[in-house]
Amino acid sequence: MSQASERQLESAAEESYDALVTRLERVVAELESGQLTLEQSIEKFAEGVKLAKDASRKLDDAERRVELLVRSADGEDEAVAFEPEAGRRS
Repeated sequence: MSQASERQLESAAEESYDALVTRLERVVAELESGQLTLEQSIEKFAEGVKLAKDASRKLDDAERRVELLVRSADGEDEAVAFEPEAGRRS
C-alpha cells in the first residue's frame, strides 16, 4: 500500500462519521468507474473496507452514548436501546 494511502487510513479514525461516509462513497465510485488498474482496485478496496469499519465503529460508539444518556424518571441511569420510530411524523 502506498504511503499516502496509509496516511489516509490512519487519519480516518479521527474523522467524523459523515466525512468517513463521504470518502467511502468516493472510493466506491472510483471502483465502479472501471478506470483503475487491478493493483489500484485492490488498494481502493482495502481503503473502503477500513473506512466502512471505522464508520461502523463510530455508529456503535454513538449508540452506546445514547444508551448512557437515557435516564429513568427517578434520575437513575438506565440503559435503554435506541429504537427509532418507524414512520414518525412531526
